Amino acid sequence: MVRRQFEESSGRSKRRKINDESYRPDNGHHHQQHHQQHQQQSITITSHRQLRDLLYPQQGAQEVKQGVRAFKDFLTSINDTRDENAAQRTNGLKILKSYCDSQFSKPAEEHEPAVCFADIIQTWSYGESTNDDSLMSLIPSILASFLKTISSLLEFKEFGLALCKHLLQKDQLRLINRAFQSPKAKDHLISPCIRLLTEVVSFDGGVNAKLVFARRDITLKRLVTFLITGKNAAILANGTDKKKPTLRRIAQRYVLAHLKFQNSQMKEEFLTQGKIMRSFLEEIRRDSRDMVIEIIHTLDKNVVSDSTLSRNAKSRFMNRWNLERLVTLYGYEKDSEEPLTEGESSVLDEIHKFLVSLFTNSDKGVLLSETGWYPTGSTPDILPPNDKESISLGLNSPMYIDKYRDAVPVRNGNLSALIQVLRPESDTLQMELLLKIFRAAPELVYDYFSKRTMFTSDPKPTPAWLGESTFLFSTIQLPALKDCGWKDSAQRPVVIPPPAFVVIESIIPRPLTQKILTRCLNQNTDVVTIFAVRIITLALKKMQAVLRIFNQKRDFADTELWEQASNQLLDLFTQRCPSLKDIIALFRNTPRSNLPQQNAVLELISVYHEVLPTLALEEKFDVTLTLVSVLEELNKSDLDEDDKEMLFSELENLLSIAQQATTLRWWQKPGSLEYSAFTSILKVLLEAKNDSQTPVDELKALVQNVLLSHSVLADSKAFDALLKSIDVDDAEKLGTQLSFLDNCITRLAKKPVLYLDMTTSLKKGGDEDNKQELSLLISTVIEQWPFVVKAGDSDKEIIIASWIARFLAALYVSGEYHGGLESARDAVQQATSNKQAQSVLKKAFKHLDKSTVDDDGDIEMTAADSSVTDKPAPAQPQLTLSVAEAELTNMFGSLPGEPTSHSALTKWDRCDVETALEQGYISSLILCLCSAHSEIRLQATAALQRFMHKLLESAHPDKSAVYIVLGEVLETAKAVENDDALPYIGGELGVALLNIVLNPLHKLYAKANKFLNKGPRWEAAKIPSYFVDKILLNESEYDDGWADEVAWLLAFFVTGLRNSRDLDIYRRANVFERMLSLYNSPSLTNALKKEILRLLFRAMQVEGGATTLVTRAGVVSWIAAQISAGDPNKDILRRLAIVLEGRSDKEWVKKWSGGHVSKVVADIVG
Repeated sequence: MVRRQFEESSGRSKRRKINDESYRPDNGHHHQQHHQQHQQQSITITSHRQLRDLLYPQQGAQEVKQGVRAFKDFLTSINDTRDENAAQRTNGLKILKSYCDSQFSKPAEEHEPAVCFADIIQTWSYGESTNDDSLMSLIPSILASFLKTISSLLEFKEFGLALCKHLLQKDQLRLINRAFQSPKAKDHLISPCIRLLTEVVSFDGGVNAKLVFARRDITLKRLVTFLITGKNAAILANGTDKKKPTLRRIAQRYVLAHLKFQNSQMKEEFLTQGKIMRSFLEEIRRDSRDMVIEIIHTLDKNVVSDSTLSRNAKSRFMNRWNLERLVTLYGYEKDSEEPLTEGESSVLDEIHKFLVSLFTNSDKGVLLSETGWYPTGSTPDILPPNDKESISLGLNSPMYIDKYRDAVPVRNGNLSALIQVLRPESDTLQMELLLKIFRAAPELVYDYFSKRTMFTSDPKPTPAWLGESTFLFSTIQLPALKDCGWKDSAQRPVVIPPPAFVVIESIIPRPLTQKILTRCLNQNTDVVTIFAVRIITLALKKMQAVLRIFNQKRDFADTELWEQASNQLLDLFTQRCPSLKDIIALFRNTPRSNLPQQNAVLELISVYHEVLPTLALEEKFDVTLTLVSVLEELNKSDLDEDDKEMLFSELENLLSIAQQATTLRWWQKPGSLEYSAFTSILKVLLEAKNDSQTPVDELKALVQNVLLSHSVLADSKAFDALLKSIDVDDAEKLGTQLSFLDNCITRLAKKPVLYLDMTTSLKKGGDEDNKQELSLLISTVIEQWPFVVKAGDSDKEIIIASWIARFLAALYVSGEYHGGLESARDAVQQATSNKQAQSVLKKAFKHLDKSTVDDDGDIEMTAADSSVTDKPAPAQPQLTLSVAEAELTNMFGSLPGEPTSHSALTKWDRCDVETALEQGYISSLILCLCSAHSEIRLQATAALQRFMHKLLESAHPDKSAVYIVLGEVLETAKAVENDDALPYIGGELGVALLNIVLNPLHKLYAKANKFLNKGPRWEAAKIPSYFVDKILLNESEYDDGWADEVAWLLAFFVTGLRNSRDLDIYRRANVFERMLSLYNSPSLTNALKKEILRLLFRAMQVEGGATTLVTRAGVVSWIAAQISAGDPNKDILRRLAIVLEGRSDKEWVKKWSGGHVSKVVADIVG
C-alpha cells in the first residue's frame, strides 16, 4: 500500500512547488541531470513547514532522499554551531521543536504508545518494501543523529522518550531486523541501526535500556557476528586508520552503552551473554587506543566496581578467557603503529592499573579469600585427635604426608591459570602485577613455581637471565605472612603449622636450586656473583623471620609439631642453599679492592651464622686477618666517604661473625697493628664518634657485648662510662690511653679469676651487704698503674692518671660501688709521687652526684670532654700534568699492553668446546693474532684451526655461527700485508662478534650476522665506518636498544685502540669527529658521554694520539665549547685538556696554531 501511494503521488509531487526553490525543473535536461543538480544544491531550512514538506512521504523517491539529506544537514548544523552563533542555534532548535510537535501523536489510550515521526517511519517502510538500500541506511542514520542532538535538551525529553518507545514497536523492530539480516558485507545497512539502538539505550540516562534488552531476540541479533572482524578484515585493518567507524567499533559502542546504562538486574543478565562478551574482548588487541581505553574504563567503573552487581555476575564475566584477552594488552603499545600523542594515556598504563586493582581487591569478582600457606580445605585451628594407645609420628604421619602428595589445592583457580600466562622476566609491569597477586593471594606462590619452569639458562647477564633473577629476588622480598596467612586468627588461632614444602617456595623458590646458586657463586661475572650473594642473604633473612613465626608461643598448640615443622623447613632450605664452604671460598677469591662484593659476602656469612649456626660452626673461618686488614684500611687518612662507610659495614659483619664463631683471637696483637684486635676496634669506634655519616650504633653494641661477655665491665652503664672517659681529641693522648687500656684488658681476659678475687677484696672493705656492682677492669688498672709510675715518663703518667680519674668518676656517677671506687682511687694516688697526677686523682670525685647524668641517661663528663676544634681543610693539590694524568688513569684505566704470558695457547686444548668458549680461551687466541711476535701469531693460527675442527665435531648449538666468526678472523689475519699482525680493532671485533653470536638475545645479534654475511674477510680500515653507520645512522631493531648499541660501539672503539696503527685507522675513518658530534646528542646519557671521554683519553695514551686530536679533530676548541656550555663533566674535560697539551708535540702544535692552543688550555684550566 505504501508503495502504491508513492507511485500514485509521483506525478503530483513533480508538479508541486517548494518554497525554498530547491526544486526547479529544467525542460532542457534529462531527469538524471536534474537529480544531480538537486544533490549539489544546499537547502536552507527556515521553517518547520518547509521541513515537513521535505520529509513528506507522498512524493518521488529522489525528492524524499533529498529531503532526508537536508534534514540530516540541518541536524548537523545545529550540532556544529558554536557559542558565537547562539542565535542561529536557538532558531534551529525552535524549528526542530515545532516540527517534532507536528509529528507527535499522543495515543487515545494510556497503555498505547505515541506515534512519532510518522512521515519518516513511513519513508523507512517504503525503502524496506522497495529494497532501497539508500533509504534503509539514511533513515536510521538520521534518527540516531536526531536522538544524539536532543539528548541534552530538556524540552525534547518527552518527545525523545516517546520516539524511543515507538522505535521499539513491532513494525519498527521489523525494519531493524531486516537490516540485521543483511549480509555482513552490507555494513552500510547494519551500522546505522546499531547506532540508532545505541542512542536509544543511552537516551536520558538509559530510561529505555531495559526495553531494548527485553527485545534482545532482535536488538542483540547477530551481534556476535558484527563484533568479529574475521582474518581478512583484521589484515586490512592493520594498514588503515583504527579509529575509522568499522562495524566492530560501532557494535562495541553498543555493548558499552548496555554496560553503562542498564540497571543492575538487566546488566547481570546482559553479562551472561557469553558469546557476546567473548567476541567483544576477543580481538581487543587490534582495536584503536581510544576504544581500548574506553573499554577498560567502562569495565572498571560499570562492571567490577559496581556495588549493585553480584559477585557471581562479576566472576562469570571475568572468566579465564576474558582475563587472558585483557592480559594480552600488555603488548599493545609494542605492536601498535598508532602514535601516542602528548597528554594521551597509554593502554599499558591503563590496563596495568585496572588489572592490579582487579586482582588485589576481593570485591571485584576475581580474587577469592584464601588461607595463605595453609592449603584450601585444611583446618589448622583444630588439633588432630590424640590416641594414647598409639605412638604419635607428628608431621611424619600419613595424615600429613599423603594428603597433599599429588597437588596442593587453591581457591583462586582463575588466577592460578592466568599467572602462568604472564611473562615477568621480560616486562617490569607484568612482574609488578604478579608480585601484587602473590601479596594478595600467597597460596599462588607455591602453585606458580610448582608449574612454571624457569631459570634454566646459563648464569650469564643476558636480558632473560637478569629479568628472571630480578623477579625471583622480588618474590623473596615479599614479607613473611603473619600467622602463616590464616585470616581468622583472632577467633580461631592456628595450632598446626603449615606444610613446610609450601612455605619454602616463599623463602627460596624452586628454580633456585643448590646447584644453580653454587654455579652463580663461582662465575667470574660480578653481576651474577653479587646476585647470588644478595639473594641467598635475603632468603636467609626471610627464613629467620619465618622461624620466628614458627617459634612464637601459642595457646593450645602442639609445640612438638611446630618444632618438627621448623626442622623440616631448615632441611628443605639447606637442600637449596649453597654450603658455607662455597661461600667462604668465594670470599677468599674476592679481590680486596672489590669492596662491594667483599662486603656482601661478609654479610652473607654473618647471616648464615645467625640463621644456620650448627652448619656454620662446622666450617672453620678465622676472620682475624680480615679484621686486621679492615682496621688498617680504616686507619688511612685518604679514604673517601663511600669506602669508609663500606669498611665500617664490613667491620660490623666481621664482629657479628666473631661473636658466634670460636676462632677469633680477640686479645692477640698482630704484628702489623699497634694494639690488640679488640683495642684496635675500640680505637676505630672512638674516632668515629664525631663522624655523623659513619654508622657506629651497631658497632658500639657489638663492642659492648664483647666487653660484657668477657666480664671486663659490669654493665652497659660502665661501658658508656669507659667511652666518655677517653680523650679522643688529641691523637697522642689517645694513643697513650689506649696502650694502657689495651694492656689492662688483655691481662684481664687471660686471667679473669685473679682479678675477680681482687675486686671482691675491694668490695669487702665496705658494707658487706652491699650488692652494687664493681667492674673487674678497676682491679687491673690498680695492678698495672705502678708499672706506669716506674717507667718514669711524667707526661704519660699525667695522661693516664687523668683518664683513671675520669673513668672512676664516670663509674661513680653510673652507680657502681662507691666504696670500692674510692679505695681504687686511693690506691692509685698512693702509688705515684707526681704531684700533678696526685692532684688530678684527688679531685676525681669532687662535686659529683647523680645530677651529672643527663635526661637520656648519658654521663656528662665536662671535665674530660674537650671541644673539637675546626681543622682547616687540606689544600687541594695543584692540577699539573702528572696529577691530571694520574686521576684520569685511575678513572678510565691505563693503556693495556700485550700480556707477557699467552696461556690460552695451551689451556683451550685441555677442556671441551663449551668451556673453552665460556672461559674466554678462544677470545684470547683471537687477540694473539694481534701480537707483535710472529711466533705467537703462528701458534694462535694453528690453535684456532684445530679448535674449528673440534668445533665441527661437537654438538654445540651455535657451532655454525662460531665457525663463521673464527673463519673470517683467520682469513682477515692472513690478508694482512707483509705477514704483519692483525690490527687490534680487527681482533677486538672478532672477540665482540664471538660473544654476540653466542647470545641470540643480544641487541646487535641481527647486525652482527649481516656483517658476517658480507664476505669471507674484513677490511680493517672500513670496520669503524661500517659500525658507525649501522648503529648511529640507522634505527635499532628494538625500541630500547639504541643506548645499548651505542654503549657497545663505544666500548668496542676503546678496546680496539692500542697503538699508532689503530690510531691511523680511526683517523682515516673520522671516528673522533663522529664521536664528538655524538657527545652533544640530547638522548645520550651521561654514562655514555663519559665513555666518549674515555675514548679520547685512550687516544691520548697512544703515541701521537694527542697531536692527532689537536690538529685533526679540533678537540681543544671542542673542550672549551663544552665547558662554556656548562657541561656536567667539566672537571674531567679540564684534565683532558691538560693531558692533551702535555702529551702532544708542543713545537708542532705551536707552529700549527700560532700559540693559540696553549692560551685556550690556560683559559680552560682557569
